Amino acid sequence: MRKLWHLSSAERGLLLKAGILLTIYRIALWVLPWNRVSVSRPSPSESSADRPSVERLEWAVRTARRMVPFASCLTQALALNHLLARAGYESSIHIGVAKTEGRGFEAHAWVEHVGVTLLSSPSEVAHYSRLLALRAPSL
Repeated sequence: MRKLWHLSSAERGLLLKAGILLTIYRIALWVLPWNRVSVSRPSPSESSADRPSVERLEWAVRTARRMVPFASCLTQALALNHLLARAGYESSIHIGVAKTEGRGFEAHAWVEHVGVTLLSSPSEVAHYSRLLALRAPSL
């Protein structure tokens, strides 16, 4: 909590937005059909001078996820994709699957922006076969 007060008001606001979005998407994934959750992508709302960097948006989601129970990788990817869209950045959500010894079948979701993997490292997603990529139309 002490670290929170050392942040600027803009960073605290960004964390609040990320936390709210993580909560909304977590609940939406529990109660709505996937096609209703996956198609929502807001229009840009911030001028390019005021918008946070991609790195700052990723930081906000990574930090806020600690406060939202069951904030899965898909929940985080949806929230980050939403924040990126609001800031006017193009991005896509990727869902991959893998079969591993010991753990069996597993799936993972991450975001990509101009070919850069967000929320995961490239080495973390390398063993997943891409099953689905959700790209929003250019705005």
